[in-house]
Amino acid sequence: MRCARALATLAALVLASACTLVRTYSGNELPPAIDAQIEAGRSTKADVLRDLGPPDRLVRQYDGDVFVYAYIRRNADTLELSEPVFTGLTLFSYTRTQEKSDRMVVLFDRNGVVTGVGFRRGTEQLETF
Repeated sequence: MRCARALATLAALVLASACTLVRTYSGNELPPAIDAQIEAGRSTKADVLRDLGPPDRLVRQYDGDVFVYAYIRRNADTLELSEPVFTGLTLFSYTRTQEKSDRMVVLFDRNGVVTGVGFRRGTEQLETF
């Protein structure tokens, strides 16, 4: 009788558990080696817009504009054990979240010619849950 109750309790806990996986992507993925294709002193705003589309952010400065591109990936998983029938009590909850991003900044002079490019790729280090 005791064993049956323990098994019933265990079965109820297993049935009342929930696991959720969430993957969120924000922005447009930056092509591989795009920073090598954009040449300082040669590429123009039109070239960058053609290759990457509109920036996520535009910063106007006295001596030229700055285009900011960002691609953000977020993975999250949640495990929850609860007793939904009598108390609605959550017995255990665990959430793990990881976020990485690729970012690129393109600087232009007053004539719209690229003066510099900054690029950092971080999404490659994102773990798979």
